Amino acid sequence: MKATFDRSDLIASLTPAAAIASIKNTAFNIEGVLLECPGEEEGTCRVTAYDMEKGMRTSLPCEVEEEGKIVVKAQNLLQIIRALPEGQITISVDDHYRAVISQGKSSFEISVMPGDHFPQLPLLAGDRNYTMPQHLLRDVVQRTIYAVGVNDQRAVFNGAFFKIEDGKLLVIGCDGDRIAIAHVTLPQDNPPEASVIVPGRLLGEVFRMMKDSEDELTVTLARKHIIFRIDNYVYFTRLIEGDYIDYKRLLPKTHETEVFVSAALLRGALERATLVTEDKLGGNTKAFVKLEFEGNVLKLSSVSAGGSIYDEIPTAKTGADLVIAFNCRLLVEALRNIPSSAEQLRLCLNTPMTGVTIEEAGGSGSRSYIPGCERESADEYEDVFLDYIMPVRMGK
Repeated sequence: MKATFDRSDLIASLTPAAAIASIKNTAFNIEGVLLECPGEEEGTCRVTAYDMEKGMRTSLPCEVEEEGKIVVKAQNLLQIIRALPEGQITISVDDHYRAVISQGKSSFEISVMPGDHFPQLPLLAGDRNYTMPQHLLRDVVQRTIYAVGVNDQRAVFNGAFFKIEDGKLLVIGCDGDRIAIAHVTLPQDNPPEASVIVPGRLLGEVFRMMKDSEDELTVTLARKHIIFRIDNYVYFTRLIEGDYIDYKRLLPKTHETEVFVSAALLRGALERATLVTEDKLGGNTKAFVKLEFEGNVLKLSSVSAGGSIYDEIPTAKTGADLVIAFNCRLLVEALRNIPSSAEQLRLCLNTPMTGVTIEEAGGSGSRSYIPGCERESADEYEDVFLDYIMPVRMGK
């Protein structure tokens, strides 16, 4: 194989591929990327990464002098390309599968493998297709992926729940300590109904590729896989099997205390509190933030081995006063991922041992998914979110 590429094109294609390729697996073919010259069209190279669970595929233009396909370690190749100067880069492979990567007077020589050693990919086709603007899916993923578990023993918590019903898309993330819900109306007519759990690790890579634009993407569902087609990139993964949590049962039906507060003021106060609660130098990274809802004032405080903080912000409250504590990081992550349009928030609470529900003021969150809280109009289904975060016990 021998082909010449533009350096920037190579970096753009190899960066997402290297993020997919497994770096923990000792098998060369799984931590490598497959380069096929030509790709599906003449004058292209197809790049594929696959770790037996998730994968991606894309194509880039090149000048093919000798056809062929090889498997090369993704991280090694990307590091070499980045180290070479700007310009045209040539990759040539001899019969002994020694690859020379050169640009001008600079060159590297590395070992590669025959392309036939790359694992077989699943069939990238399905029977349910959904087309939508990239910004629509990007928004609901951003509002939920932070709450998806990482390496949780309960497999379903390591993925985001996607439910498509009545022309609407519901996405939920949950790691046992919090629930994040986002909900939008799909633009296509009569989209097929579905309920699947998408692994968070691939969803994070998909999120990084999506733009905040009207450019369309396509999501395809197969029996055991989901495929995302974004611009010139195809991402795919095996779905997580199992029953997702009964989120309707976990969310409270009623509340004793209702608080309205500025999103910016609350986020700012909590971010300042993290300087104490996340103070690693102080020797304590598990300090909680205490919230005292007293009259129309919210008092925030925290004490750790490294110091303390106290802050007050104005609120509008109905119901009983309440003192409750949280992992500050969970609150901050929720507020960082709410829509920028949500300037005022509604907090609903019951007791120091039950969680807080956070949604946009005016009840525009996904409260239709709380039993007994039905919406008044279809318009309220547009661009909605809801977060539910469990408290922590306060020490004596």
